[in-house]
Amino acid sequence: MKLKNTLWVFMTLYVVACSDDNNPIEEVEEPTAASFQVIGEDVNAVYQYDYDGATTSGEVFNLTEELGVLPSYLTLRQVDDFVSFYSFSQGAFSLAQKNLNTGATTNFQDFYVNGPERSLVWGTNTLSNVFFGYFSPSDDRILAIQDVTLADDSSQDLTIDFSVNLLFQPILFENKVYITYLDNQGNYKLTLYDTVTKTLGTIVNFNDTPISILIEDSGDLAVIKNGVNATLEIYDADTLAFISASNLSFNTGFSPGPIEGAVLSDNKLFYALPFVQPALFAAGPAIFDLDTQENFVVDFVGIADQLEKETGLTITLTNQVFSSTQNMFFVGYAISDGLGGGGVMQISTAGTLVDNVILPFIPTDFIKD
Repeated sequence: MKLKNTLWVFMTLYVVACSDDNNPIEEVEEPTAASFQVIGEDVNAVYQYDYDGATTSGEVFNLTEELGVLPSYLTLRQVDDFVSFYSFSQGAFSLAQKNLNTGATTNFQDFYVNGPERSLVWGTNTLSNVFFGYFSPSDDRILAIQDVTLADDSSQDLTIDFSVNLLFQPILFENKVYITYLDNQGNYKLTLYDTVTKTLGTIVNFNDTPISILIEDSGDLAVIKNGVNATLEIYDADTLAFISASNLSFNTGFSPGPIEGAVLSDNKLFYALPFVQPALFAAGPAIFDLDTQENFVVDFVGIADQLEKETGLTITLTNQVFSSTQNMFFVGYAISDGLGGGGVMQISTAGTLVDNVILPFIPTDFIKD
């Protein structure tokens, strides 16, 4: 009887072993360093850095020498492979552009003279036109947009709304400028300016609920209604017609206007979660799954602490973005040594530090790929 039991155990183990051989355990591929482009600066100049993840090496371009852009520039905008730097001096705006693929540069020196009839808040642009959001100097706080043609400096104005309190930063996407603002009655509103037809879209009123916006990977407009019971609503990018809504089971803490560096892809929101203050850092990488309502927060404090111990550096965060093409979080930081250096951390969606690149300047803006 004992022999029969032993034989049965042996045969069972043999069958299990054969089954394992036929169904080998899949190996999890470890993430490798990704490629990125970043803009940064020190006290003397503005730089572009192109990093190749395959070779873990990079190339620095001095944009102050190429374009004449100084660290005191106002705003950086990106359209496809072009970056545009806005500068202001002696009452006039200048625009310097670079094609990141070809290296070609263009300068529009003093293309717009500022006047008392407009109080400019922001500017964004295509390759041919600049669009200024501004308030009229009247007591009515009229919000309008001015469309300036770079070739001949001609322009036209279009009123957006009356009695407006605050205007937030814009999003330019596929020839449309998405505009969010707060009126004097405390209503948060959203509209768009069509840069081709030169017309204003419908105005969507969210009442007293603060809104943050981003373009999802499919090309629709995502609006996050912030607060304790936050929701994410999808709108048609052309008509601003409502499409769908989902709950967000976390207190977002996003500022009104565009959510910088965030990506909405495959029903997941990749973003920088604002930390409750006081904290060592302002925010850290996180992923919210709209299907499961699970919010995965990277142990960024632990990663940063380990990095500081290994390098002997003290860091201060400058910006964070997620790249859906690289499937990687990029976190820029300044080194607190007074020398103007910094670096970029690459963090996987699993929450591991994949790569750390030390830079001779402070990174301020990642180029969207």
